[in-house]
Amino acid sequence: MEELIEKAKKGDKEAFTDLILENQIKLYKIAKARLKNEADIEDVVQETMIILYTKLSKLRDNTKFEIWLYKILINQCNKKYRKNKISLLSLETIENQKTYSNEENIEDKLNYEEILAMFKEQDQMLLLLYYSNGYTTKQISQILNKNENTIKTKLRRMKEKIKENYSFYN
Repeated sequence: MEELIEKAKKGDKEAFTDLILENQIKLYKIAKARLKNEADIEDVVQETMIILYTKLSKLRDNTKFEIWLYKILINQCNKKYRKNKISLLSLETIENQKTYSNEENIEDKLNYEEILAMFKEQDQMLLLLYYSNGYTTKQISQILNKNENTIKTKLRRMKEKIKENYSFYN
């Protein structure tokens, strides 16, 4: 694969096409885990391919190609998700409901976008990778090029911050 990447970096269109074909199904599956609309999935995969084409020459370490590619895809998925503004709960409902019983599914009550807005973009990605896409902390550490313990610590701190802001989450 590294030889194929190197050829594509040098402008070999056939090599680039082979790279796309080799990764297309993986990209589709990852996008489908994040987005449900088929047209959105196709758009995000296509946008990822365009970015790949324009930025491939900037990739320094060919062995990290897949992780780099997945980062691009995840960023595009997140942009599409935010653009669609899917909201689980309106602010008005949060104001009207002061407490929730422990039996209720709290995840159904939270406004996911409001929670994400509490954090920096890098931390938002971490939450999305972990909770929405189901990646392990080890996988996330590889995707984000960060120590796994750092990822675990950040997740714990973000969870604590969410608990502080939503008293019913305790």
